[in-house]
Order: sequence, then structure tokens, then C-alpha cells
Amino acid sequence: MRYLPGILFIVMAIGAQASPLNFPPLNVAAVDPLIKVFRDDVVAGEPAAHSDSARGEHASFQVVVTSCPVDLKSIRCEVTPFTRDGGSESLPVKSVRYVGHVGSSISGKTTASDILRIAPAMYPDPLLEVNDIDVEAGSNQSIWISVKVPENAQPGDYHATSTVTARLFGVDTSATLPLSLRVYPATITDTRLNVTLWYQMYDHHDWKMPERYTDAWYDVIRGYVKSMVEHRENWGWIETLEAMKFSRDSAGKLQVDFTYFDKWMQVLFDGGLEKIEGQHFAFRTKGWLSPFGVSVYSEKDGEWKAEKMAPDSAEAEEFYAAYFPAFQAHLEEKGWLDKYVQHVADEPLDKNVDSYTTAAALLKKYAPKIPIMEACQTEKLVGTVDIWIPQLDHFKKGADFFQQRIEAGDEVWFYTCMYPAGEYANRFLELPLIKTRLLHWINYRYGATGYLHWGWNYWSPHPWENSARYSMAQLPGGDANIVYPKPGEPGVWSSIRYEAMRDGIEDHELLSQLGEKDAAAARELVVRHIHDFDKYETDVKVFRQTRRELLEKLSEMGQ
Repeated sequence: MRYLPGILFIVMAIGAQASPLNFPPLNVAAVDPLIKVFRDDVVAGEPAAHSDSARGEHASFQVVVTSCPVDLKSIRCEVTPFTRDGGSESLPVKSVRYVGHVGSSISGKTTASDILRIAPAMYPDPLLEVNDIDVEAGSNQSIWISVKVPENAQPGDYHATSTVTARLFGVDTSATLPLSLRVYPATITDTRLNVTLWYQMYDHHDWKMPERYTDAWYDVIRGYVKSMVEHRENWGWIETLEAMKFSRDSAGKLQVDFTYFDKWMQVLFDGGLEKIEGQHFAFRTKGWLSPFGVSVYSEKDGEWKAEKMAPDSAEAEEFYAAYFPAFQAHLEEKGWLDKYVQHVADEPLDKNVDSYTTAAALLKKYAPKIPIMEACQTEKLVGTVDIWIPQLDHFKKGADFFQQRIEAGDEVWFYTCMYPAGEYANRFLELPLIKTRLLHWINYRYGATGYLHWGWNYWSPHPWENSARYSMAQLPGGDANIVYPKPGEPGVWSSIRYEAMRDGIEDHELLSQLGEKDAAAARELVVRHIHDFDKYETDVKVFRQTRRELLEKLSEMGQ
């Protein structure tokens, strides 16, 4: 029994009050994990859950305990290993988590036609790593089951059983739901899409960050990097100037101590990240349209502090003429030069591009081997930027220009943040989950080799109650974070959006593999869903069919 009309619920509830042992088993249903299930949804699920997977990627299942007229206590789920038909091989379940709900007080600036709910509202998102969960009467509860398919898994059909149990009137009641997984010969050993989400290292809302550069502080970064790599991020952000210790020798020459920077870099590489992007060294002097000033460090009263100076000032020239050559030489000495890319200033515009290019000229003059990457909203950076990262809507407007940059040998990524809104794919809580996954089908469709987002863990003061972040601007729910802080601990919990993003990165890899063998076939699949930068086919059933064809084509080619 998967769904009961309201009148029958009432009759059953009355009967249960009189004789709780006669209450029927739990109502459980399988719902595609690309569908967000709200607490008050009428769930039209299936009696079994299925997933198709390449070897080396992740398979997800969503089992929903559907609305019940009484409170359910201690809902928990156990899943057997997935056993292959006709063989003895089995695949273990990686995790069983429970989908939590968070509030958002703000929607996107422009409402999408397929918005799920307009804020303020509660949205399903965090994946709670708890042993069990209570659910109030009249509410649904999603259970998220994850399997990491080994790269050497035997292709074939695998089956498992999920058993959901809850306390009802002090008595355990349970229900089972079958799970099936088809593993294709197609294999992912690594992903080529460049992906970076910026993280912050400040206190949680209920937990204090250890002192900077202590072993405990680096341990927090290790935990962050573990989550990033598990979700197919391969680039990491690092502070540069702030992590250096400056001094002067007896002759007055600037000396740079790289100790903190080096350990931080090593932690990122040891955790599995492949490339590192250095934090900006120039910042807006006033408002959004104002010119950029560069950070210039000098000693005052025994302390080295930074001041914002014009990039063409004598002070900027003197500082960076000493610092940049030392920095470049150090990267070469450590063997990191080909793994490091520098930001200059965030999101330059036509209005302040001159100050940006003047600041960038300092780097090009004194550390010419270090490439520049930038989230930008101007096309006036030819010869300055090596990796262009336009906002997705700007990418659409300048499609011809960015194609020319690709043909000229530059690299082009794209980014999203609180913009673009409207019909564009993004990762807001209010949007269908498939729009987060399709971000990386957009990467493949338009030849963008990377994706950047500023908000990995920029939590609001109370991220569980309101995920919208208030700072200089009011940001749509989900813009500032895609992970959640573990209550009272230094670690993070994932979200269904983060899982969808990872799955999209794996999709990109499969599309790329097919494109190497049959470009026309890969294009035919991707244009089914990416009609334009802001026009998509988002029907989940159609998407699953496309994915299945992608796996079949790769497998038939003997990948």
C-alpha cells in the first residue's frame, strides 16, 4: 500500500487508536531521486526503485515514507548488499541518510516558470547522517540510499531490499521495498571537468573554528576536502598573501615565509585536489562600479598589515616587484607552478576593467609564468586572462566571443551565483533538482571546461532555519551553501543538490567519452536537454531514458 486517501487515513487512525496493533504496515514508495519530495506532498511513488549506473560512478535511490495521520518515531532504514543476478558478486551500500528540510526567506530575483515553491517556504535539501528520525503526523520522510559502484564491478543486474521500520504507538511496524541496479560496462576512473566551489574557514553557527594554522585547523580543511573530492570537485581555493609571513633582512629586502601556505597547499593536494586557485590580491575600493585597489603589505608598529593602494602607485610597484618573483620562484621550487592559477580581482566589469588590467599587469610583469583565471563580466580582458569564467547569462550574450577565445587557445568556464535567475539552471532550493544536474550538460554543450561557484559553506547565522544569507545582499536560498554544518562538530553534511551536482559532473565525463568516439551521437543526446543556455528539457523520465542510451552507446563501443 503506497498511498491512502485522506478519508481512509482517518478511519485507520480511529481504528489504530482503539487497537494500535491492528495498524497497517508503513506506507513506503520509491521516488526518483531527481524529484524533491516536500513534507506535505501527495506522493505518487512506485513499488520498487531502480537505478542505471556506469562503473565508478554513484547510484542513488529515494525511498519515501508517505504521509501518515499519526506521528512516527525512530524511522530507520536498513539495506541489504546489492547481489548480482546469476553470480556471487555483491555491492555494499555506501550510506543511508535522511533528507532534512530547511527554510528560505528569499527567492531568486526573477521567478522561474517551473519554481517548486516561492519563498518563504521549507525545502528538502540536507542529508542528515543520523541513525533514525521522527516525523510528525501528515508528513513525508525521504530516505536517501547511496551506492558507489566500483570501477571493476562486474556488469549486470543487481538487487537489494530496503526495510523501513518505525515506532507507532510504542510498537515497531515496518515495510520493505525492492531496489534494483543495472551496472553497465561503461567506466569512470576520473572526471575531466574543472570544478571549484569556494569554502570559508570561519566559525560555524554553533561551533568555534580552531586557531588558524594549528593542526586542528588543518584537520578541518582535510574534512572539507574529503567531501569536495567525494563530490568530484578537483580544484581548491587558498589564501595567498594572508597566509604569508613578511619580514625584511638587514639590507631592507622583503623576505617571505611560506610555511603556512605550504602546509595548506599540501593538505589540499594530499586530499586529492588537482589544482589550486589563489585568492584575489585586488579588491573594489568602494561600491560595485568602483576601481580596484591592490593589497600592499608594510610594517607598522611591529606588525605587517595590508592597505588598499592604487595598482599603479609606487607602493604597489615596490611591494609586488619583491613579492611576486619570490612567490613564482617558490612555486617552481615546490613543483607546483603547473598546478597553481591566480585570481586578480573578482568580477571585473567594463566600468572598472582598466584598474583590473593595471593590477594584472603587476603579476604578468613580475610572475609571468603564473596564469590568471577570473569570474568576469567583461570581454575587455583579451591578453590578460587565461581562463575566462563568465556568468552563465553573460556566456549566452557573448557566445560568439567566447567561442573565439576557445579557438584562440584560451580556456572558458562559467559560473553561477545569485544570478542568473529566471529560467536559467542554477542550484537554488526552489528549483527542480534536475536544473542543478543539467549545469554540467551545459558545460558539455558549449565547450566550457569548468564551473565555479562562490558558495560551498557560507552559512547564514542559522542555516537550518533560514538558508538565505544576509550580507551586502539578500541571497536566494541555497546560493551561499551546498553543504551544511554538522551540529556541534567541525564536519559537514551533504545535500541532495550536492549529490545532483556530482551526478552531473559524472554525466559530463560520460558525454565526453562518447564525444571522443562519436561526436554526433554525444551532441544528439545533449541537445535533447540543453536547447539553449536557458532552455531545457527537464522531464525526469525523458532524462532517465537519455542517460540509459548514453550508457548503452558507451558500453556497445567497448569503452
